Amino acid sequence: MSFTPHKSDDGAVLPHEYLPAAAGGYKAGQLLNTSGGRVAPIGAAFTTVPPYLCMADAEVAEAGGLLPVTRVSRGVIYETALSAAAAGAGPGGRLQVTAGGLEASTGAGAFEVVSSDGTEAGSAVRGRFV
Repeated sequence: MSFTPHKSDDGAVLPHEYLPAAAGGYKAGQLLNTSGGRVAPIGAAFTTVPPYLCMADAEVAEAGGLLPVTRVSRGVIYETALSAAAAGAGPGGRLQVTAGGLEASTGAGAFEVVSSDGTEAGSAVRGRFV
């Protein structure tokens, strides 16, 4: 699974922008950081708010190729899956983003849970970045 915009506070659709990216493969819904002036996959568990969300499955052949992204917004609830069992996956709990930026995991992070389908690995969890 990946991070999917579930709903926005004001009903607006998230705008896309095209930014230079590091060479490599990307998945729609993958959270991204910046490195060397380019967006790039998150390399390690992330405890702060990631700046960008990839909006397409894409292969960037050369560094600097453009990738469609949207900025991560505090006014949007995102849905993803738990990478492992997480007792803190209930409303108000805080989770981290896993390395690679595709799922949430245990540990204090910036992804605040608003609802979940369970606390076991693979459960859907919805939240916002705070």
